[in-house]
Amino acid sequence: MSEIRYCKVCRKIFQYVTGPVYCPACMKVDEEEFEKVRTFLRDFPGANVREVNENTGVSPNKINRWLKEDRLEVSESSPIALNCENCGVRIRSGRFCLDCSKSLARDMMIAGKELKESLSKTSSSKRDTGFGKDDFGLYYKHREEKD
Repeated sequence: MSEIRYCKVCRKIFQYVTGPVYCPACMKVDEEEFEKVRTFLRDFPGANVREVNENTGVSPNKINRWLKEDRLEVSESSPIALNCENCGVRIRSGRFCLDCSKSLARDMMIAGKELKESLSKTSSSKRDTGFGKDDFGLYYKHREEKD
């Protein structure tokens, strides 16, 4: 479901669906800048952030954001240090190392199962008594409450 948000770059209101909080115009500029960086790195692999910035005009903040988004990767011998946000081990791109990613995914799956079980227990106990004010889902706002 979409919602109305302010673009992080130009502060204009737009209909947000998913992904970065950028309006379509700013998203287009962002993608064009990413393409500049991608082309530069294809021609000059192993360049550092400063070199990429000087030759493309793309800000170091954007380059670092793309590294965290897993769209760019640092080379094995690069002095650029990205660290896992959970355990601190050195990584080449993204926010988490492989082990922490697996652990976080496993924890999310367990939490999802527990939530699903909790909701199914709650909804099955309320089926016999009718609708309560704490029911999840949709209902007609002006309906009469069952006693």
